[in-house]
Amino acid sequence: MWLPLAILASLALPLCAQTKIKYTVEGRVGFGYNALVATENGKPYPLIGQSEEKCLLMVDQRDFDGNGLTDALVRHGIGCGGNCCSDTFFFVSAFGKGRFEISDEFADSWDEPTIEKWNGKWGVVVVSTNEGMNTDRPQEITRRFILERGKAVKVEEQKRPEVPSLLDLRSEQFAGSEDPHSIEYDLDGDGKTDKISGRLGERWGRIYWQVDFADGKTFSTDHGCKRIGVLAAKTNGVHDLVCDLDNVLRWDGSKYQ
Repeated sequence: MWLPLAILASLALPLCAQTKIKYTVEGRVGFGYNALVATENGKPYPLIGQSEEKCLLMVDQRDFDGNGLTDALVRHGIGCGGNCCSDTFFFVSAFGKGRFEISDEFADSWDEPTIEKWNGKWGVVVVSTNEGMNTDRPQEITRRFILERGKAVKVEEQKRPEVPSLLDLRSEQFAGSEDPHSIEYDLDGDGKTDKISGRLGERWGRIYWQVDFADGKTFSTDHGCKRIGVLAAKTNGVHDLVCDLDNVLRWDGSKYQ
């Protein structure tokens, strides 16, 4: 019996090449719970229902684990559209014949992850910070994950170091917005003490600060910092400052920038 060439060609293809998979987030996106559905060769497979009360966003769909089938990277919006807290992520793995597995949620971030090749496989890089309603010391950790056998596997982790300072003002020193603090140092080398003073913005636990030089010059900014510190290095004869971990501010003759 002779078979048409199209049928013969399809029989020669591996199962994964004949399997078409797509993932969709159904329902309201943003301020509202939604559902996650996988479709394999036209047949839907519910993975997460609205009853689980999760706010989901599709990040990417591709073959993350290299088995020839399309997987998904999904973002779980913890704040459900608000800015209370950072989001987490999880993989959905496809194994064919209607079998899907959801990984544990991993890492957290305020930003989208970066997807890039790592050792021949697709990896997901997530930058996590402790930004939020707290006065903790700033922290930034970069982690790389790959998908293996349905699990998110961390393969790299790096913590961003803090630039050492001579002295600093930190948000952890403040009890609230009505509790001002300051540090003193001869910033411009004129032999007189200058002052860096600040007040706490409680919503994000950041210090809104200003510099009062002994000669009467002042500099203020609306840019809040978890830490504002004095560095040993100088620019135009005035000590540089550091905001947070390593954001260096230099004196240009009239202002810090």
